[in-house]
Amino acid sequence: MSSTYSIKFPKKVFSGEGSLAELKTIIHDTKATSVCLMTDEGIYGSGLLETPLLYIEETGLTPLVIHDIPREPSVYAVQDYHKKLSGEKVDLIVAVGGGSVIDMAKILSVTMTNPGLAEDLRKPDAIQKPSVPMVAVPTTSGTGAETTANAIFLYPEEDLKVGIISEYMIPDFVILDVSMTCKLPPGLTASTGVDALCHAMESYISILSNPFCKVFSLEAISLICRSIETAYRDGSNRQAREDMQLGAFYAGLCLTTSSTVAVHALSYPLGGKYHIPHGISNAILLPYVMKENLECCREAYTEIAPYMLSNAEQIPKEQWPEAVVDYLFALMKNLGIPDSLQEFGVHPEDLDYLTDNAVKVERLLLKNPKKLSKEDIKGIYKQLLQN
Repeated sequence: MSSTYSIKFPKKVFSGEGSLAELKTIIHDTKATSVCLMTDEGIYGSGLLETPLLYIEETGLTPLVIHDIPREPSVYAVQDYHKKLSGEKVDLIVAVGGGSVIDMAKILSVTMTNPGLAEDLRKPDAIQKPSVPMVAVPTTSGTGAETTANAIFLYPEEDLKVGIISEYMIPDFVILDVSMTCKLPPGLTASTGVDALCHAMESYISILSNPFCKVFSLEAISLICRSIETAYRDGSNRQAREDMQLGAFYAGLCLTTSSTVAVHALSYPLGGKYHIPHGISNAILLPYVMKENLECCREAYTEIAPYMLSNAEQIPKEQWPEAVVDYLFALMKNLGIPDSLQEFGVHPEDLDYLTDNAVKVERLLLKNPKKLSKEDIKGIYKQLLQN
């Protein structure tokens, strides 16, 4: 456990069904005169943008609408959107969508106030000034992007995803309105939900874990594990959707005080070259990495078990760590998560490439409770290439 620790929050969080109406309050309180509303084509086509657009227009403003944020934003996309916003005098950004949309809004909010940053995003020290105020309205329950200080972008020529971190990128306002998640299809409900579970579990077992993190981790695990299968089977179940939304938010808070570990480290090469969606790659890896960590995490898994397992009281306590791992394997099967990488175009001959690139993600691997050797990492990938 880290000896010193801190936690950072968005400035204001609105939650509960109907909280989207607080957009009008935010516009009034920030004295915004020019609003940019950002989303992706899927959200735009679904009609989900109609209500936030209505609330903004009720304040007398006509927002600049950007509705084509890509699923895997590249650094070049950041530069293109930065050029679009330059000269528009936007003083409030509203991001409606999943992690990609919110990440794009976060980085644009700082490129607009920090000259030169858009041209070279690998210089986070260039972020010296506060961002344009930003509102995050998540439509998935997974990434936790609405709570964190980081954004992830692709460098296509390197097949590499890079994370950019700055406290100025923590959204100023967050609106958690369950009505914005009820149209999420089963596949995305599963993959984004497991991504949130990864955040909660990885931050709990990280060497940076601390009392702040553990409070939010355990509550996130409880909310997610009691509701994810219901939300997957019945997307209209409001209680399950609310649990997932709040669980994902809590899991995101964990990341501001702790860190993800080996699941995310091994996930990066899969997203960079093979373009496997982030939530899917994490979900595929989660049970295998947690099994690899088992002997180093018996105490942590024992603490997690009562929050994760509905039948924990029926299992001898000394068997709880194994039961946690077994639950994760069963959960992935119940949610239709693949247990093989080959269906995504990854083949056994790619094993060395994956291993070599995962080893490079030292900032996460060094926080894993077990020091994973190159052979350990190769062994995890190998299992997923033999299924």
